Amino acid sequence: MRMRNPFRYGSRVTGGAFFDRERIIRDMLDVIDGGNNIVLYGPRRYGKSSLVGEIMSRLRGKGWVCAEVNLMDVASLEDFVSQYARALYREASPVVGTIRHVAGLFKRVTPAVSISDDGRPELKFEISSRKAGVAALRDVLELPAKICPAGRTLVVFDEFQEVESLGLGQQFERTMRSVIQNQPDIAYVFLGSKTHMLERMFASPSRPFYNSAQKFMLSRPPVEESRRFVVERFRSVGISISEPLAEKVVTLAGNVPYYVQAVSSWVYGTVAGGRSKTVRSADVDEAFHSFYATETILLESVFASRPESQRLLMRALAKEPSARFDETYRDRHSLPSTSTVNTALRRLVKESIVESQNGVYTLADPLLAYHLASK
Repeated sequence: MRMRNPFRYGSRVTGGAFFDRERIIRDMLDVIDGGNNIVLYGPRRYGKSSLVGEIMSRLRGKGWVCAEVNLMDVASLEDFVSQYARALYREASPVVGTIRHVAGLFKRVTPAVSISDDGRPELKFEISSRKAGVAALRDVLELPAKICPAGRTLVVFDEFQEVESLGLGQQFERTMRSVIQNQPDIAYVFLGSKTHMLERMFASPSRPFYNSAQKFMLSRPPVEESRRFVVERFRSVGISISEPLAEKVVTLAGNVPYYVQAVSSWVYGTVAGGRSKTVRSADVDEAFHSFYATETILLESVFASRPESQRLLMRALAKEPSARFDETYRDRHSLPSTSTVNTALRRLVKESIVESQNGVYTLADPLLAYHLASK
């Protein structure tokens, strides 16, 4: 009987398949338990959502109410109010009881029941007046302190930098900040993949959320931690992989948790159907190239969508990460003038396509770097 693939990617990962992040989990839980807020930075595919999902899972096991809204799924201010109210009620309903009680807490937001596409009843919250946007926002932001248990509630906003697109600009941030600073018994976690934008929101003295949360940067894990994870997960399904080959998997994956899980998953698929339960170097090579082949269209679309100056710089950084873009470097990679390169660099950093590690600029996505360096 074939065992279930022990590696997970493409969706939130918790439990046994979660990529080991015990130290940062302990540190974040200490901050949350103290009633303080957190902002979590990190590029895409580093496992931010899975990390916070694991934290919520552990807190729920201790009786906490944990509500979450992903701002990437929110289209407008009205949509935010509705989704946030629904998320809070869904999580806190065992504590607060009937919807009638919750409805009495609102002035401008009306709960209603509709029928979803699959025929099931679905709870929605609607703003009673389109002109009451900011007031309705304040209503819903005050809800956690009214219906959730003090000292045992966590609210998570994923892709939080997207509040800038909801039509209120910094007024949204000012309103939210003014409310949550008066909620010392509710802990908040803000996270997002556009590191530059999120960092500006919490590190700029001119922004409402300046210095309002403990900052955590989610970087690549230690290589030995990643290697151990790969070895142990294969062992859990009776497959042996040597430490050197596990490290090869980690290296090909750029030591990014998403890619470590993905490449390992493809290695499992290569080995599991055969007679041998030992991973060979050829298995790792075959699995990596099979996985890479499924990603090439997406990688090429990311590259092709950028202006020419950005494409040239991306290709240069894929082949040669650098801290300086002097004339020698620009000539070697056929780059345009210094001012054009600097403009392209700022845009790529803002979009989290390029990151700086110890002052050296490199592509944030190792598979994109591999793709461009191979061209």
